[in-house]
Order: sequence, then structure tokens, then C-alpha cells
Amino acid sequence: MTLLKFNERAHIFPPIIAPVIVLLLLNWLSAPKLIVQGIKNNLNNPSLLLMILLYLLYLLGMLYTSNTKVGFETIETKLSFLIFPLVFSAHSQTLKSNINKYLKLFICGSVLNAMVCFLWAAYRFFKPVYVELYGIPYDLGASYFYYTDLSVFLHPSYISMYCVFALFSILHLVNVDELKLDLKSVAAIFLLTLFILLLSSKAGWIGLLLFVLYFFRWLVIKKRTVLALLMVTLLIGAFTFFNIYFKPRFSTRIPQLSTITETIKGSNEENKKITTSTDGTGSRILVWKAATEIIKDNFWIGAGTGDAKDKMLEKYLEKGMISEYENKLNSHNQFLNTFIALGVFGFIVLLLCFIVPFYFSFKEKAFLFAAFIIITGINFSVESMLETQAGVIFYAFFYSLLCFNLSNLNPKSQIQNPKSL
Repeated sequence: MTLLKFNERAHIFPPIIAPVIVLLLLNWLSAPKLIVQGIKNNLNNPSLLLMILLYLLYLLGMLYTSNTKVGFETIETKLSFLIFPLVFSAHSQTLKSNINKYLKLFICGSVLNAMVCFLWAAYRFFKPVYVELYGIPYDLGASYFYYTDLSVFLHPSYISMYCVFALFSILHLVNVDELKLDLKSVAAIFLLTLFILLLSSKAGWIGLLLFVLYFFRWLVIKKRTVLALLMVTLLIGAFTFFNIYFKPRFSTRIPQLSTITETIKGSNEENKKITTSTDGTGSRILVWKAATEIIKDNFWIGAGTGDAKDKMLEKYLEKGMISEYENKLNSHNQFLNTFIALGVFGFIVLLLCFIVPFYFSFKEKAFLFAAFIIITGINFSVESMLETQAGVIFYAFFYSLLCFNLSNLNPKSQIQNPKSL
């Protein structure tokens, strides 16, 4: 029995999600009065208008794209940018009154996913499921608890992003008295933290670090210093243990300064030119450098909605980036990917999709939304998250949900419960 590959796992959920989104759209169309009010709500929300505008720019990019097949797939994948704002706008009051329920369901889903992954890893560990590596049956042993072998349903980058947001959601719900920081909550935090560490996504680690720092500050303010110190000690201990136990796999996930500096410089210590890399960090830097060259040639309107990947592959061949070409890597940066496809205007709109809501969330002290913006921003900087439904649906759903609930998350508007994360 072989392990599920990433592309296979990435297509498990779309067949289920697509009909659900269609049903949401049909429900929206069945209430004409709500449609009018919903459109008005969208017009009064600059953050949602920006996301809708980004989708319209992708539609416009179809007029000059060469690869129409990929272009139409891109339009279909990003349809949530249009559907969620329109559907949610018609039910904004319902969303406001139920947002904490949605967050609880999301947390439960994240915890359940982690438990399933750990149980499946344990099953394979105690009853080995052999995989073929270069034609040789191989038992991965403890590696079943690590990186892509641990993540059953999606790539670790996506799952880590979900789990980090789930951690911030737990703390938010504790802050608004929807949850207590009891044994269940602490167990959920511990499980998700352990899961993120073992998933070994670099962006996930950064997000986890931000959560730990914020949680540590929160505990100190609440005069739970002992718990805060215990949490940090356990985290450092777990990270160190995994770094030793899974060596060299775990340690190779930590970017090496020498690799970064040599790749940026373009040559190694022996002054040999670096054109390709099998190291994840080094490869990303080379890919980003290639993407910036493409951007210079397609600065104003971009290469077209469906042409970003093709342009990257052409550049890989031109620059002798063998490993990157063989693995058909995209730009591994959503901002660069959008810039290549739509030009400077698409890039600015995507950037504003982060800047504008972050400003309003910070102004209204809606820190859960601010945390969401920061988490997705970090992931967008190292992955092309909006090129798959796993990234688009997560981003569009919570972006729309939290946009309509800024006032609900604003402590000044919560008369009965003034606390907010």
C-alpha cells in the first residue's frame, strides 16, 4: 500500500465542497430581498470589495491569457472570492450571532483531523504499511509521525495554517467567555501545537511562535506566570527532542544561513554559479528570483490568468533550473504569482486585501481578524496558497466571515462581554 501523494490528497475534498458552495449560492438566489440588502452591505465594506475586485481582475486576465485551460481552472478555483461575500452579505446578522459557533466547529474539526492523523500514523507504526522508494519496499517507522507522512488529507502547509488559526480561535473564545481555559482547552492547545511541530511547515512554525508569544503575554497578564513558563519550556523541549530524534529530516527543515546567503549571491564558497537547488529554502529563493525577472517583462497587465505557471517553467529552462523545472514548481509566493498573472494592479489589490482589513481590525481591536491576516500573510509569502481550493476556500470563508463581524468582535460594541482577543 502506497502513501497518498499531495496532488491526490488535495483533491479529496473539492467534490464534497463544490456542491455545498452551489447550495449556498442557490439559497442566496432564492431570497431576492436579501440579495439587494446584501449587495449594499458589500458596497459598504471596502475589504470585501477588494476581494471581489481581485476576482474580477482574474476574469479580465482571461482576455489575454494564452493557456485558457488553466485560466478557466483558475477562475473556477477562485470562485469563492465572489460567492462567499455575496452569500454572507445577505445573512450578516445571522453570521454575527453565530460566529463563535463557527469557530468552535472549526476548532473541533482541526482537533479531529490531528487525532485522525496521529491514529493513522500509530497504526502504520505498529503495523507497518510498506511504501516503495526507488522500487524497494520500505518501512518508514517513526517517520510516519512526521511532515507529509503525518498529514493524511492535505499538504502540511495548509493544515499548519488551519491549526495556527484554530489556536488563536481558542484563545479568542476563552477571552470572550465562550470557552474556559480548562483541561479540554489546554489539551486541544497541546495537541495542535504538537501537530504543528511535527508537520514541520516553516510558515506553520512561524505562526506557532507568534501564538506562543501572544499566549505567553496573555498568561502573564492573567497572572498565570507558572503556566506561561511551563508552556515555553515544554515547547522548547519538544522542538529540541524532535530535532534530535528525527535528525537529519527534522533539522533539514530549519533554513541554513549559508544556503540562504549563497543562493541570494548566486555562487557558493568555491565561486561556482548556483542555478538550481534541491534544498527547499535555496530552491525557493531561486524561484523568487526567476519570478521577479518575469514580472519585469509583464509589469503592467501581467502574463494572463492562466499563464503564470507556464512563464515560470520557461524561465527555469532558460536559467538552467533543472530541479525546479522537473518538479514544475510555481512561484511559491502568492503575491509574486498574482503579480505575474495580473500585473502591478492585481498585485496592489491583493496587497490591499491584507492592509485594509488589518487596519480596520487593529483600529476596532478585532485581534482575531488581525491574527488571521498575519497568519495568511506569512503563508502567502512562502506558498502560492490561492492556487488550490484548500487555500482559496479557507481564506475566502474566514476573510468574508470576519469582515462582516468586525463590529461583533469589537470590544466597544460588546456591552455584555467587553473582552476580546
